Amino acid sequence: MFHLKKIELILISVLTSFNMILSQTSFSGDLDFYYLSALNDNHLINLPYRIIDVNIQHQHKNMEIFGNLAMEYSPQNHTHFLSNSNPQDILWDLRELYLAWYINVGEIRLGKQIHTWGSVDENSPIDVVNAFDYYYLFFQGADRKLGSYSAAVDIYLNDWKLGAVFSPFHHTNRVPVNDPEFPIRLPIVPQEYQIYPIEKVPTEYGAFIEYSHEYGDVRLSWFNGYDRIFNLSGINAFFQNESQTGNPDIDIVYGYRKTNMTGVGGTLLFGDLILRGDYAFFNTRDQNKRINRENPNPLGYIYTYLAEEYPLKEAVDYYQMTLQLEYGLPWDITIVGQFFSYDTLKYQSGELPIDEDVDIPALELSADEIDPRNFFSPGMGTPIASLMKKALTLSLEKTFLEEQLKISLLNMMDLYDPLSPKNTKLWGRFVGLTIEYDLTQNLKLISGMTQITGNDNHPDGEHYRLNQMEDFSHLRFELKFSF
Repeated sequence: MFHLKKIELILISVLTSFNMILSQTSFSGDLDFYYLSALNDNHLINLPYRIIDVNIQHQHKNMEIFGNLAMEYSPQNHTHFLSNSNPQDILWDLRELYLAWYINVGEIRLGKQIHTWGSVDENSPIDVVNAFDYYYLFFQGADRKLGSYSAAVDIYLNDWKLGAVFSPFHHTNRVPVNDPEFPIRLPIVPQEYQIYPIEKVPTEYGAFIEYSHEYGDVRLSWFNGYDRIFNLSGINAFFQNESQTGNPDIDIVYGYRKTNMTGVGGTLLFGDLILRGDYAFFNTRDQNKRINRENPNPLGYIYTYLAEEYPLKEAVDYYQMTLQLEYGLPWDITIVGQFFSYDTLKYQSGELPIDEDVDIPALELSADEIDPRNFFSPGMGTPIASLMKKALTLSLEKTFLEEQLKISLLNMMDLYDPLSPKNTKLWGRFVGLTIEYDLTQNLKLISGMTQITGNDNHPDGEHYRLNQMEDFSHLRFELKFSF
């Protein structure tokens, strides 16, 4: 983290010293006031949101500086100042700051930036260069991504486009930790000391080639990096001494797998009908062949003898696919449909041959109940995979009053049946209604309702994601001023 802060300061110093003479600077952004309340009891949902978002562009000849600065507001649960006397409830976030150099055949970019890969509008499994901010998981586009310190190049040659990206850093998702207001709860939240560090320099890199034709385009992509969220990497058993008497202190080890993504996608245009699709194949491997280390548990300092280590050595292949259809209906109604599917193709791992009497409290499971396959989750790809393995989304959009009023309907359905994976069954859904009205040219009023419905009969019971999220059904009101 210190290195990232240091690089951020260097970038600011270099870019702000750029020659300001004979140049142009422009500012744009939004001032957003947001209100979110639960449908079940009307209580205020205290989740952070960006109250101010400012874009800055400074151009000088064939060079350009782009920055995006946001002020994130986190509503406080109370103002008693009894448990915390700090009155601050805002956080400044430099989301992007990069230098772009435009050349005859393309552009080169260097700095903290948000990339966009893939052909579908949202939920592309190919769009893996940036990590995600789970607080903004239900937003769209760049709003739910975290900036990546990286270098990128785009080259245009007639109908061809070639792109590449490189980053010397490992970027991870921002996941709310023990936040009761956030609807998605992690089953495991490790301590910092439980993470096994990446031994090599965690470089990430990728490239794509795209061909545009009369009826659309086709793209082939490849990316090599580390997972955006942690995984169970293995278990160490520590005893007080070599006699191995008494119960051991269990060191649960977490890490980040290395993942290769190979993807293909494209767009087809047939008048009012637009077809888009992205398919990604992921090959992920746990790099920790050994996990032996000194006992990192601050409370287990007397347990110094490492008796056994059990690295999982996970090797997994999985795929994710998103297909999209967009069609213009009569009366200026636009319908967009998306089908998403994800599944594990191959799973291999080591075993955890721990004595059945040893309990692992952090997992809330006894050792004889552990099956490593049950703990696998994709660490790269679209975030929707953390909610559903098979989903169908339909949205309708209609404008009125010369586009001053816009009404949108959304229905996302979970169709994955864990009892019969080859078949489909409706287990739960998101239903949303959004109304946007332009009060003036720059001032917009937005209101919406989201209803989340699970199913008490789902095989996962209370652990079914949509059952956990039902209380997040909400009303929202938003007043947005654009400048």
